[in-house]
Amino acid sequence: MKVLVTGSNGFLGKAVVRTLGARPDMRVLATARQPSDRTARLDITEDAAIQADILRGVDGVVHCAAGGADVVIDGTRKLLEACQMAGVRRVVLISSISVYGGAAGCVSEATPRIKGTRSNYAGWKAMAEEASEGFPGVEIVILRPTIIYGPDSPLWVTGLERRILGGYWGEFGALGDGSCNLVHVDDVAGAVEAALVVRSAAGHVFNVNGPDCVSWNSWFQKMADLVGYGPLRHITPPVLYGRVLVALPFKALRKLLRSDRFAWVSGAPALSELALFRRKVFYPTDKAKAILNWSAHMTLADGLATIGHSRAGSGRT
Repeated sequence: MKVLVTGSNGFLGKAVVRTLGARPDMRVLATARQPSDRTARLDITEDAAIQADILRGVDGVVHCAAGGADVVIDGTRKLLEACQMAGVRRVVLISSISVYGGAAGCVSEATPRIKGTRSNYAGWKAMAEEASEGFPGVEIVILRPTIIYGPDSPLWVTGLERRILGGYWGEFGALGDGSCNLVHVDDVAGAVEAALVVRSAAGHVFNVNGPDCVSWNSWFQKMADLVGYGPLRHITPPVLYGRVLVALPFKALRKLLRSDRFAWVSGAPALSELALFRRKVFYPTDKAKAILNWSAHMTLADGLATIGHSRAGSGRT
């Protein structure tokens, strides 16, 4: 089976390439918009006919590429058009639990998806899912991972550690007591593998969640412990919301100037993050167990150990 992976230079893409490449029955073509020595060039925002030439002879595609609306929405649509032209049999589309919006409690795949818009990340992912419904002849499997972590996770490990080391992050009390549904990147790669090879998975959507759910405050402290920061101080709601509001214009200015100035603003969470950090929610994976025969195996303790081992191997503390 020949499998092409988009976004293979990224955090999840690398893990998928590693997992699929370990199978003797799979030939993996790793691609990226900006290729490296180990990847071929594929820009999914280019014309579908150009992409189709690269996709000929490919049996399955794993779509891990990330970016702005041009990649997530338009690029996904063009990639699927190219797959249809090239006769690709199956596509595994990496979506997100963000398509459930603010749903709380037990959120299964039967929970309605939000309406797709171009206004934010959740809307982009919803639009990408909507686009995937218009390609007869291509078997599409949608995976909705929760909070993906692991060594060098740019958002929820290294990015969070930078915020902590900046001195402005902390323990948020009730505003950080929501559910942090964690899944290790290797378990997500395992779900991708199952989604490619299980025949009955075609046309289905699956939650991909790990075995452990902690509070966000707990996760913040675990990241602080990894870098030897010590106990995080409590930040009261008035101070936290005050930082959020003060940081807004400086964040906009940094984005406009493409500058690293005002680094302190990274210590102020976005309003969307605060909504995430206080939401009590769980994403069951019964459907993935029943159809894909998949379940996450990496416990939180073992997952944290992989981060520690990676740091030791690279000489970082």
